Amino acid sequence: MTRHIGVSALAIAMTLGGAAFAQDGGNQNQQMQNQQQAAQGQNQDIQVLSQWNYDELYQGGLRAETMLDADVFGPNMDEIGSVENVILDRDNQIVAIIAQVGGFWDIGDTHIAVPWDKVQMTQGGFQIPVTEDTVAEYGLYAEPSIVNKSNLQSTRVVDDDLIAGRQTWKLTGLIDDYAVLNTGAGYGYIDDAIFTEDGKLDAVVVQPDYAGYGVGGAYAYPFYGYGYGWTPDAEAYDLRYEADELAEMDPFDYGRMQGPAQTAMEPAGQDMRGETGEQQQD
Repeated sequence: MTRHIGVSALAIAMTLGGAAFAQDGGNQNQQMQNQQQAAQGQNQDIQVLSQWNYDELYQGGLRAETMLDADVFGPNMDEIGSVENVILDRDNQIVAIIAQVGGFWDIGDTHIAVPWDKVQMTQGGFQIPVTEDTVAEYGLYAEPSIVNKSNLQSTRVVDDDLIAGRQTWKLTGLIDDYAVLNTGAGYGYIDDAIFTEDGKLDAVVVQPDYAGYGVGGAYAYPFYGYGYGWTPDAEAYDLRYEADELAEMDPFDYGRMQGPAQTAMEPAGQDMRGETGEQQQD
């Protein structure tokens, strides 16, 4: 009897040990993948800041701040809700918007996922092909939804906010993040981001820490996302530059963003002129 108990105990120990080893091995594999991704990021081309300017951002850029909480309109241009989040893929391209709609419909408030190719920019917001009769087709986890695809099996909803999976990520996973230098030292706070007209994330807008660097206002820098070692769950965003390189930049002037995408999204009567990354001089 004692022998049988010993064998059983040994079997259980081996099983538990194997499970622990498998878990440790999985963690190690994930760490190795993260390290490999970071190493690959170090090998990517980094834009020389002396050759970087804001011209393209001014001429064709669209602010993330303009997109988040923007009004959403139905096919007949009746206001039906607002944008809650923007979902991007590993190429940093918008693939969908998450909107809260239907407060005045019989169904009440609900969240939907609308593919980016079905979204039209319009005065003051976005127009989407969603009505009370078709809202179920755009359900957050409806069969055609980007949220329901295999690369988002780990997604879930927490406090009405989408937690995106590994193949996609939320815009709100970047906005309001810390910004650090390539040395790891803290530099500032990500206040905004700039997209191209076709929905590609092009730049982050950072407000430097005045106490540490004596610089106020907003500055736009090239965005380095997936492929550069960055992930949305990172503790901070690496600007990839040193402090003396960033000091050469001029403040970003939001008032000069007069491209078709930005102006189309502005509410009627809004004038962005005069809104800059620093206080206006008399």
